[in-house]
Amino acid sequence: MIRFRWLPAVALPVALVAGGCGTGSDDLVRRTAEEFTAAVSAGDTDRACGLLTERAREDVECPSLDVPAGAVRTVEVWGDAAQVRTSGGVLFLRELASGWRVSGAGCESRGERPYHCEVGGP
Repeated sequence: MIRFRWLPAVALPVALVAGGCGTGSDDLVRRTAEEFTAAVSAGDTDRACGLLTERAREDVECPSLDVPAGAVRTVEVWGDAAQVRTSGGVLFLRELASGWRVSGAGCESRGERPYHCEVGGP
């Protein structure tokens, strides 16, 4: 009979690493969302616009950026896309070569229809 005494020693670290997948992305998304909402709250539209994707910047004149901001409540990440619910609304983010950027801000659910965003979109 073959005994696998090494199995627990290998299985536990593998389980811990596999179980932790995604937390790094969640943290990066959360930090980007918090930086964006802090910039919006402070009226620092240059900083906030710097965190938008190129496509989202096409929808807004940065000096007049005015979207709801609030504390981050939940973060959900799916590969290179994320949704962040704040106390002021919903943000959508995309992972680009330069890091996570806000692709949609001031977004509200419309039930079965796509979200409506003041800036950009999902």
